[in-house]
Amino acid sequence: LVFKDKPEHSNVCFWYIPPSLRGLPPGPDRDSRLHQVAPRIKARMMEKGSVLIGYQPLGARVNFFRCVFSNPATQQEDVDFLLDEIARLGRDL
Repeated sequence: LVFKDKPEHSNVCFWYIPPSLRGLPPGPDRDSRLHQVAPRIKARMMEKGSVLIGYQPLGARVNFFRCVFSNPATQQEDVDFLLDEIARLGRDL
């Protein structure tokens, strides 16, 4: 994640787009497949017990991850672990 300025909010919403979807043009097929990514990654996280993060759709947008950083002790390493774990668990989707 890259921020232009200092973040002012504790909510971060994002999609993880697995390698298999990165070359697809935007459209209904890609959206349908992307909609399943966050739930499948979350299920894998729950099985492993590594991370707990929410996901949800918004209007016509497909499911995305929604992370709330409310602990002032959160470090860059914590965020890196979260993103690395999402990428690791979703790379084969």
